Amino acid sequence: MSEEVSVSGNNDDAREGAGPEADPGPWPAIKKWAIRIVPLTLVVLAAVYLGPKLIYSFSHESTDDAYVGGTIVPVSAEVSGRVTRVWVVDHQHVREGQPLVEIDSTDFRNALDGRTAALSSARAQRDATEASIEEQRKALASARANLEAARSEAALADSDRNRYAGLLKAGSISPSEFDHKRSAAQVAGARARAAEAAVQQATATLTRLRAELKLQEDRIAQARSDLDQARTQLGRTTVVAPADGVLAQKAVDPGQVIQAGQPLMQLVRQDSMYVDANFKETQLHDIRIGDRAEVDVDAYPGVTFQGHVASFQPGAGAVFSLLPPENATGNFVKVVRRVPVRIWIDSPPDSLHPLWPGLSAEPHVETGSAPAGSKTAAASLGEQRGG
Repeated sequence: MSEEVSVSGNNDDAREGAGPEADPGPWPAIKKWAIRIVPLTLVVLAAVYLGPKLIYSFSHESTDDAYVGGTIVPVSAEVSGRVTRVWVVDHQHVREGQPLVEIDSTDFRNALDGRTAALSSARAQRDATEASIEEQRKALASARANLEAARSEAALADSDRNRYAGLLKAGSISPSEFDHKRSAAQVAGARARAAEAAVQQATATLTRLRAELKLQEDRIAQARSDLDQARTQLGRTTVVAPADGVLAQKAVDPGQVIQAGQPLMQLVRQDSMYVDANFKETQLHDIRIGDRAEVDVDAYPGVTFQGHVASFQPGAGAVFSLLPPENATGNFVKVVRRVPVRIWIDSPPDSLHPLWPGLSAEPHVETGSAPAGSKTAAASLGEQRGG
């Protein structure tokens, strides 16, 4: 009996000793609340993070199949010759009209001198003809005066002959006197006819000189045109930048002989950048010309460029490929097509973040932001088909 009491006492002592270690404390309650709060917190955070994106997606269309484009101007030689100097290097910024390449101008200067001399000679011939015309005018006036005098003398001689003829019949004069008056009348008539011929010859000469003057004026015009052409050709020996931009692919060096039309380098304009975004055809329903767009460029994380929808290509990109699809043959598999949409960049050029053709971009078009009455893609394409 005493042993049982001892054992019981020992068990009580063991339970008393083990009591504080078996107490779970507040952790079960914390665990219980954590199981409830953590999922709720995750849901709230997901709603805070994904909610704006979901709302944003309702009013925006975007694609990562987009690339920056721009105007690339080929710089070519307009005359043939040997390159004497190259003023620029690759990737250099240039201004419109800035000299790029100098071509040997010796032959063109000689041609210009020859054209100048030809024009001076033509003008000298014209001046000489004008002087001859002035002299011929005076000669014609003198010939006409002589003709008037000769006609007056011939008329007087004819009158005297007729009067003497009457006197001869009356026997008042001798035949020799009448013969003298008749001879004088004949001489006066001959002089009148000679004066008339002189007037005709002077008139013909004046007409010929005037025609020659007209021909010389045409020659002067041709010489002036040739001179302008020679001057233009001489000016083309200096190849200048056609616009502001940055040079690339320079393919010319001093001493090289180049031909007219030969490409020398490329010039990339920075004032006409755009983005060609290849949207899925299912995304075009709400996009309108004039919709605002934000463009993210992979090369500049965190930098956003502003722009607007400018136009739609009149057809899916696959139609203009080298091998367009032929859905009427073989097995048909429907594929969502993409239509290029041109987005003009409205942001001013940024020297710290320049845009270059070929850079990957991701535009975000804010649908419904275009002015009232703007056309959708379908309406725009319909107008292009109708035009």
